[in-house]
Amino acid sequence: MDNNNEFQTLKAREWSLYAERGDYFTRKFGLPVSLQITRLYLKLGLNENHASASMLITGLIGAALMMLGPWGIFIGASFLVLHYLFDYVDGQIARHRGHASVNGAVLDRCNHFLVETATFPCLAFGLYLYNDQIWPWIAVWILYIWNRLRVLLAQLPANILAEELSRYPRFEREMMRMNLSKKQAPAGHPGPKPAPAGRKKNRMARIRSSISHLRVASTSYNGFTMLLWFGAALDLIVGYLFSENGVIEATVIILAVYAVFNIIDYSWTYIRSDRVALELSSRLKTFSKS
Repeated sequence: MDNNNEFQTLKAREWSLYAERGDYFTRKFGLPVSLQITRLYLKLGLNENHASASMLITGLIGAALMMLGPWGIFIGASFLVLHYLFDYVDGQIARHRGHASVNGAVLDRCNHFLVETATFPCLAFGLYLYNDQIWPWIAVWILYIWNRLRVLLAQLPANILAEELSRYPRFEREMMRMNLSKKQAPAGHPGPKPAPAGRKKNRMARIRSSISHLRVASTSYNGFTMLLWFGAALDLIVGYLFSENGVIEATVIILAVYAVFNIIDYSWTYIRSDRVALELSSRLKTFSKS
């Protein structure tokens, strides 16, 4: 891409999408670095298919290297970070060239599924070969369960909507719509009064917001990859300086305990929320009018 103005337009568009799909790692690392890779790919005349292939290859290499102990986990996590970056690059190139499509989105999901499904078994096998202990092995499978549950919770509303809108007869859809509408608050129901603004409260709100953003980022697969990379790097440094091992195993176990907390908290919050009911009610209303 020789035209700097053209790249600035691409860059501005991608940053504008941050509010819809970004998290802490996206803003601080993923988006700035991936935009430079996109610039390089466009200069070389490569398209979104080349970026998708790079995404899949780096991800599978990273997963395979997890079986080779701390150095393998460190280098493998580095390849998974590249996989994470190429996940942005293929979309950026596709949107820039007007090639964004449903087929591209499906291919992207397949890439994620293959790499994420390969990562955890390879990591579990590598840790078991390295220290011959069962606890890190169990911890990795807890992390895998959390990864799958996180995907399920993200896709559950769409799956329910698709099933309800296509499978059930019109009469049953109308009954569901009316029952869901009864649970919603009356139109004139007053909401809670906003708390008076203050410097201390604003500071606490910013702190809570930052913690929430970090938590969302750290519970994603990309967040797990980067935390694993830092754990492997620390394991190598401690092993070199103090001849002590076990940091990577401790890191994985800590991440697994954190995952158990998130499984309980997210699941309970999700069950108690009205997210699915409200969205389904809205879709049923729209569907009944068509």
